[in-house]
Amino acid sequence: MIPNLPLDELARRYNNGAAVPDWQDTLLPRWQRGSDRVRREAGGARDVAYGPLPRNRFDVFTPPGASPPGGWPTLCFIHGGYWQRLYKDDWSVIAQPFVANGMAAVIVGYTLCPQTTIRGIAAEIETAVAHAWQHAPALGIARERVALVGHSAGGHLTAWCLTTDWTARGLPATPFVAATAISGLFDLEPLVPIYLNEALQLGNDEALAMSPAYRERRVDCDLTAAVGGAELDEFLRQNALIGQAWAGVREWTLPGLNHFSIIDQLTREDTELFAHVAKALR
Repeated sequence: MIPNLPLDELARRYNNGAAVPDWQDTLLPRWQRGSDRVRREAGGARDVAYGPLPRNRFDVFTPPGASPPGGWPTLCFIHGGYWQRLYKDDWSVIAQPFVANGMAAVIVGYTLCPQTTIRGIAAEIETAVAHAWQHAPALGIARERVALVGHSAGGHLTAWCLTTDWTARGLPATPFVAATAISGLFDLEPLVPIYLNEALQLGNDEALAMSPAYRERRVDCDLTAAVGGAELDEFLRQNALIGQAWAGVREWTLPGLNHFSIIDQLTREDTELFAHVAKALR
């Protein structure tokens, strides 16, 4: 559904960079410095290829030493960037509090638009998840204790993964113990008439087809849809929409947080957001 708004107002309600203009000068450099440190110091494997394209890579970060029998409980994280920006290496910092608390983290990279489509990205994410599951023993991952988390476009992809028939890829129908979509986009039709579609190249039919809110949910795990209380109106609406569309969704608004400060909560172990995700893995 495209809200009945002037196009410039609709575009404003999706322009997180304009709403929080300093995030690239404050949060992003700190995340990148933390990511560099995690990439140097954590165990695991880097740039594991799950497909033939340059960005078909994920990193596995683990605590020091040998993995326990059956592997480490594992966070699988899908980054945002409106499907067209950023890279997995910017987000290694997400692994830091998990590794420090006896868990592993898989940070997934993927091809960006316009080099591919949102449908193409969704297929890459499915392939990455399946590859990690199939190679779990070698990677030190506990197949039975994987929690899926994504932010923004990654929140969309997290929800998409709950509409996937994983049995067709040789996985259990429910391969996750829990999923958390943070500041996600679940209805893509409002993106069609605004500036974001220059790279996404969505038609209305494809936007609806790729919208989790209008698809059948197949994966039966706990799902939390989290959004910051200080986010733009459309993100608040999108979060409520998935709660209306699917049964059993925990809608969670974190007061005072914007589109970027909410994901910063996942980089530290003293926050409610980290505690929520970690609880599903413990």
